[in-house]
Amino acid sequence: MTTIYTSWLLSFYGLFLITCGIVSVLLIGMKAKTALLSGGLAGCISLGIAYVNHTPTVSTQLAALLIPLALMVVFSWRSAKTLFRIFELIPAADKQELKGKGIAFLLISVMAVTSLVVFLLQLLHFVSFTSS
Repeated sequence: MTTIYTSWLLSFYGLFLITCGIVSVLLIGMKAKTALLSGGLAGCISLGIAYVNHTPTVSTQLAALLIPLALMVVFSWRSAKTLFRIFELIPAADKQELKGKGIAFLLISVMAVTSLVVFLLQLLHFVSFTSS
């Protein structure tokens, strides 16, 4: 039961990341191609781990735990970097770039928070998996 839940959670997480990448390009334009690439790649990795996790081992469970943790760190860093760029743009009054950076900040922050939640849920399941 735990591994099925883990696979479903990682599948949802992967699809969520891919969707965030697509939405960023739709809202911001092709300037957000790095968001599309990072969301798509991270989503595909998460989907791959979810697939492999159907036959769970300690290593697949550990990978399922470490992927959201690593992505949380990356998305938090990118979110902070984007926020600092927003602070630089406020005095310049470049409304178009400010709008794009604001949308990017919100999407990246949502991805970071979602990564944290997925990591915590995976941690709970990893502990229960290794203790059984």
